[in-house]
Amino acid sequence: MLPELEALLQLQRYDAKLMETQRKRDEIPRRREALKAALDQAKAAHERAKKELEQVRHDRRAQEKEIEVVQSEGVKLERQLLAVKTNKEYQAMLSEIAGLKSKRSDRETVVLELFEKEETLVAQAKQAERRIAEEERKLKTGEAELEKEGATLDQAIHSLKMDRDQVRPRIPGPLLARYDRLASSRDSVAVAEVRKGACGACFKSLTPQVTQEMRRADSALHQCESCGRILIWTEGSAA
Repeated sequence: MLPELEALLQLQRYDAKLMETQRKRDEIPRRREALKAALDQAKAAHERAKKELEQVRHDRRAQEKEIEVVQSEGVKLERQLLAVKTNKEYQAMLSEIAGLKSKRSDRETVVLELFEKEETLVAQAKQAERRIAEEERKLKTGEAELEKEGATLDQAIHSLKMDRDQVRPRIPGPLLARYDRLASSRDSVAVAEVRKGACGACFKSLTPQVTQEMRRADSALHQCESCGRILIWTEGSAA
């Protein structure tokens, strides 16, 4: 392989590692926000449970007050029952008392249902509190890990850039300019190794003539007819 092509391949490998490392570094803020979002969701769920619990308790107390009113009216009618003189009035008052008892029974059923719902919401609120504590723990631990990971990636990016910058001067200016142009328009992949008689980037098969020419160590520069990337023959190309 020509020295400039070997340097070009080395440059591509550094750039590929740099791109992948930078991608991981760029993901760290998103991962941190995901941890915060999980905590926010836990807090929101707890707040919803608290509000619903408060409403259920309010509704239950309202029903209990209604029961007290109905019970008071029933007691009052039962006292008045002793003073009734005619059978018709007596029967009418008994009917009214029965209606109040039925109304009270309906209210008591609602109160029991609200008590059951209240117990469920209390359990949900406690579960939400435990989830908040867990998400707070995850956030604290996760932020520390992400801070450490970010520092490691920053160091790796710095080292890769230094190594890459040492290789670039070994590549002739016109070839380096072509590499940079291709990299900017080919997802930062300007060089492709030949694999099984095809371009390692777009997998377009090479003609036998091109394959034979590239086998020679002193072969001229070749580009893929399909994607335009610079093709390089390596020890693994014949496999």
